Amino acid sequence: MANKKIEEFIACSCASEGLYVVRHAGEEELYLSFFSQGINPKRFNWKDKLRYIWNVLKNSKPFEDELVLNKHSVAKLKKILNKI
Repeated sequence: MANKKIEEFIACSCASEGLYVVRHAGEEELYLSFFSQGINPKRFNWKDKLRYIWNVLKNSKPFEDELVLNKHSVAKLKKILNKI
């Protein structure tokens, strides 16, 4: 593996979400974060906006969720994507 961080953002075709893929230098795990880009048909009221802002301030993570895959899971994901 190269000695640099690999990162890529893949936008959803609908332009409302995205997948952020990161692999840190020296680590085998692959981090997948699911982002909501804000071009979402759902309208947030002030309470939901404050809850979202609080989550970002508290956790420093504006993403919806995250998966961390080990090398075996990455291999399985690669196999599935290559089949498609």
